[in-house]
Amino acid sequence: MSRGNVKFKMIFKMKNLLLCFILLGLARTSFAQETEEQIKKTISYEWLTYSKAFELKDYNKIAEFFHYPVILSGKSYSNKKTVMESYKETREKKVQPGYKYSLSDEIKFIKVSNELVIAEFYYSRYNEKYEKLFSGSSLGTYKKLDGKWKMSEYQTLK
Repeated sequence: MSRGNVKFKMIFKMKNLLLCFILLGLARTSFAQETEEQIKKTISYEWLTYSKAFELKDYNKIAEFFHYPVILSGKSYSNKKTVMESYKETREKKVQPGYKYSLSDEIKFIKVSNELVIAEFYYSRYNEKYEKLFSGSSLGTYKKLDGKWKMSEYQTLK
């Protein structure tokens, strides 16, 4: 075999090996990304769980749904303790008298990127007699950090 043939085969093998690594990297990246439907399902689940924690006055659990610092209704909170205090104040003094539970009416999504989603939540609050006390909406900005979707901003609209 001539030196030219050996050199050609070596270059050909190296190019194939390089191509394999590139394709493997692309495949890994595309498989690692969540589909838009998976993102919607995850955020819907997170918000419904958050809503249940609000209903049960589980302020510690509520505080777990946020990235810190977080902006709540235009005010910045740097840690879980201050968020828990704020939610306790809101839940116990500002929510409609007789409030028992909430139901989600609709959730709308705007996918800004694979790591940022804005969700608009429409919900109703009810008393123990299943009578509607209030209908409202809120806006949540969800960021995916360290593999977890959490809110970085939350604003009640109505």
